[in-house]
Amino acid sequence: DDGEDGKGGGGKGDIYSIAKGEDGKPHEEIDPWTRGYAGVPVNYFSVGLMLGGSTSILYPVLVVNEGVTSALLEASTSIVTIFWSYKVFFGFLSDCFPILGYKRKPYIVLGWVLCATFLTRMAHMGTMGELTSNRLVLMLTLANLGYVMADVAADGFMVWIAHREPIHRRGKMQTLIYATSKVGQICVNLIILFGFSGPKTNCAGYEEDPNVPCTTDPSVVGRSELSEEYPDSWCYMKCEHATLDWDLGIPAFAWIIASINLISLPFYFLLKEKRAPRDKLGSFMSSFWSQLKRKAAWRIILYSMTSHITFGVVNAAKTPANYVWLDLHTFQYQIMILLEKTIFFLGLNVIRRYALHVSWRKMILSGSMVVTFFNLLYYLIVFDVLRNPWFYIFTDVSAQFMYTLNFLASVFCMVEVAEPGYEAITYSLITTASNTVSPLSSVISYQLLAFFPLLNTQQSIASDTPEVRREFAALHALTILVNLTSLFALPMLPRQKKETRELVAQGEISSFWGAFALLSALVFLFYSTVVTFLTVAAHDVYGCFKILGGGGCSAEESSAPAYVLVALVLCYCYGVNFYHSFWPILKGRERFSWGMFL
Repeated sequence: DDGEDGKGGGGKGDIYSIAKGEDGKPHEEIDPWTRGYAGVPVNYFSVGLMLGGSTSILYPVLVVNEGVTSALLEASTSIVTIFWSYKVFFGFLSDCFPILGYKRKPYIVLGWVLCATFLTRMAHMGTMGELTSNRLVLMLTLANLGYVMADVAADGFMVWIAHREPIHRRGKMQTLIYATSKVGQICVNLIILFGFSGPKTNCAGYEEDPNVPCTTDPSVVGRSELSEEYPDSWCYMKCEHATLDWDLGIPAFAWIIASINLISLPFYFLLKEKRAPRDKLGSFMSSFWSQLKRKAAWRIILYSMTSHITFGVVNAAKTPANYVWLDLHTFQYQIMILLEKTIFFLGLNVIRRYALHVSWRKMILSGSMVVTFFNLLYYLIVFDVLRNPWFYIFTDVSAQFMYTLNFLASVFCMVEVAEPGYEAITYSLITTASNTVSPLSSVISYQLLAFFPLLNTQQSIASDTPEVRREFAALHALTILVNLTSLFALPMLPRQKKETRELVAQGEISSFWGAFALLSALVFLFYSTVVTFLTVAAHDVYGCFKILGGGGCSAEESSAPAYVLVALVLCYCYGVNFYHSFWPILKGRERFSWGMFL
């Protein structure tokens, strides 16, 4: 039964109320839009601005303007968002080291000031002409450091508020903050849509100053359709890829976001937070370890990692293919991103209103099936049956709603597991478990390109030979298959809030699996970070290695290391899933049923 009547009271019902007063009764529900708490949704609006802005700006700058390789684009996106994988450390700071007696407000304020400082520095570098693509990625990464600090502290605040929701309404606060984040992403993508659709961004080698001669760099000249017809003046002309006649520029873009961040600071100072005594470090870590050993915690952590690794693998050649096959340039790409965020926002509100009590397993299963259907439609583009950018935008946006279901089902259970006093570190640990494998999913995605060398550059994809199409079709089928195998982990996920709270109440613990989950997250985090930084910081030196997703630095380079690495990661995912979901069935302790996936 997926439904929940929301009635507690008496006996077993007491386990469903998380935050209780000294009299044992649940605390009163909090309105997040009141003066003392409005800073929480405002914070997530700013998070949306930064998350959407720092990732969406990479496509027009790196792909459209500079024509980078698939591996470098994937690695750049991963490195910009790398601190999402370190959320647990910020959660540790927030919960364990209050500033002036406050666990949340100081870290929120400090994080946004830090973020605005790096954005301001980036704007200055852009004005002085010092902002190369590598420096852009670096400054966006450092700005993300600040806002992730603020986001984690706000996560603790959000969980604290969500704990005060009765079980039949719990989930509304979570969907609210993610909805406000999407509004922020929609706003910043509107800025990118109208600010980066001009010739300076979309026309390779474009020069505003007629006194500056056109570049002779063959990698730039070869990407301009005007260079052959107008060899002396091509760089001063607006190409057909540019929709508008002007560009906002990175400096103005950075100033806009930084200004909004600073204007929002008064909301954070007004947050209503009680002072909390600082816990002794040893006592805090001991208590936190006791929570991590709980089956409810490590099982959800392992589910998050194994399912997100496989579901997060993408066809890394799709982005450059969209550019050269579909003529998908900045204006259309940003419209697609806007529609995706809008659909996500609408999906959040539909779930918030109608589907808070639907089985999380059913949501993920149905979402994955629909995503697979729309992914299969891309074969019409691969084999030139229907190469229309608006057709691709339709399929991508339609699939986005189903990604919403998968995402929400994975995060709803986190509130139920986080205990009072450990809101930030517990929530951030579980989100770290899923975020830390996102770079790993990207690493696997562009490591798969090592097996398909014709898909590594825009130029080779643009040749559109039968061999290119066959390699692309094979890679696309492989990624779809890997995505579907994420469903093997479904039995590890509780079905709904009540089942999660009952799992917590059972009190089962395992030091081994708690340590295994924590060690897995740390190993994945270390590997993903090292590989991502190597690929971006020294792309010319390391980017060609197959184990890093390149096509090979020489004809003699072996593909074996890449094969071994991908095999080890997939064996980890399927091995953990098999042991916890199917081994008990083989041993006769449980019986197989299709209901375990529903």
